Amino acid sequence: IIAVSQFTKNELQSYFLVPDSKISVIYESSDVSQAKPQKVSLPSTFTSYLLYVGQQSDYKNIRRLGDAHQLLKEKYPQLGLVLVGSKNAAAQANETYFNEQRYKNIHYTGFVSDSELKWLYQHAAAYVFPSLMEGFGLPGLEAMENGLPVISSNATCLPEVCGNAAVYFDPLDTSNMAHSIDTVLSDDSTRQKLIKAGYKQLKKYSWEKQAK
Repeated sequence: IIAVSQFTKNELQSYFLVPDSKISVIYESSDVSQAKPQKVSLPSTFTSYLLYVGQQSDYKNIRRLGDAHQLLKEKYPQLGLVLVGSKNAAAQANETYFNEQRYKNIHYTGFVSDSELKWLYQHAAAYVFPSLMEGFGLPGLEAMENGLPVISSNATCLPEVCGNAAVYFDPLDTSNMAHSIDTVLSDDSTRQKLIKAGYKQLKKYSWEKQAK
């Protein structure tokens, strides 16, 4: 049995009596996109933005991310939150929630090309990974590849995968999430430290290592 993280292995063993000898932890990796960045049109009111890429199922914790973003409005009135991914039923439900709460500066891109995604990674202020549960968590590594500081939930496998290349928060505590984001936005030395640590963390993962 191949598990993509130690957390995934432990989860499997908590449900089934599988001995260690039958499970190998073999990490995934992220692909370095060779696409040429293509600019994405974002609201003109955004002077900077936080980025999230992926599905928006409940365990992805997007509503709390929106809540935390709004807590930062007073200090960063023109900070955007850009949510990338197909606008399926889960994304539409979250958008309805944000509209009902009258939240501002939250932008849905819908599906984007690899070129557009690369541009979004390269121009964001930070990547925020708010999930309540992940098996591995590839977008964090994709953000690191593009020189983007990562601010992550401390849940499940994420500290294992991101190591010391992220600032962590309690995903159930929106104030803590907002504080962690502010820590990165307000301190350039922290930001540069995370970017440098991200490049180092990436060296732990490759598809070649996985194949071997």
